[in-house]
Amino acid sequence: MAYPYTFTLREFNEFGAIYKYAVIKTEIGKAKPEIINTQMQQKPHIGINGGFFAADNGYSSPPTGIRSISYWNGDTTSYAYNGTSSAQYSRKTFVSYKDGTGVMRATHIYASNLNEVLANYPTAQAVIGGTDYNEDSWTGGLPGLPSYSIANWRTVLAWDSTSAYMIVTANRSVNIPTLKRHMETLGYNPTNSVILDGSGSTSMRVAQNDVINWYGSPTHDRYIGNMVRVYGIDFFG
Repeated sequence: MAYPYTFTLREFNEFGAIYKYAVIKTEIGKAKPEIINTQMQQKPHIGINGGFFAADNGYSSPPTGIRSISYWNGDTTSYAYNGTSSAQYSRKTFVSYKDGTGVMRATHIYASNLNEVLANYPTAQAVIGGTDYNEDSWTGGLPGLPSYSIANWRTVLAWDSTSAYMIVTANRSVNIPTLKRHMETLGYNPTNSVILDGSGSTSMRVAQNDVINWYGSPTHDRYIGNMVRVYGIDFFG
């Protein structure tokens, strides 16, 4: 079966420690946010966990609210805020859009809500709220997250001129400064990336040789608000 993506397990040695990152590479226009409000294992999608969410009842039941913009042009379900309607935060947000020649491009914008994004990118196909690598971006408004300096499982959505990269830590946890350094080591520009939810939410579901494999945090049973999937493929496995 031909997949609309490639998968690699990137590995390198830093100060005597082996770090592994799982990476799904696909076309920019195939990086699709999907609101699921359940466990990723309950869905046939290929991809990674998505943005932030509130889990007032714990992680063994559906989230009590999404907290990051999640929009796909053509879907009937979306979430319009980084934060909530009454408490919005300007956060780094991924946008895929068609340029003046009809070519799909990717960029980022600091935005509090979907209307701000669409005012700047009226041809947006996908809008995915996340955050950046700056310490002051981790001081408030992100529900249930460990701090900037604490090592934990991490999820990143990166891009270049033609491709999107769905990335998770695969064998050990890292703090945010280390994550930024590792993105550079792997050849990704941190400017062209957003950090998504992490800790126990960090998960990747990917088909390899017609077998489903999981990467990220040791367990993959957390209920999450949304995910970033490869558009155009479902694999039940």
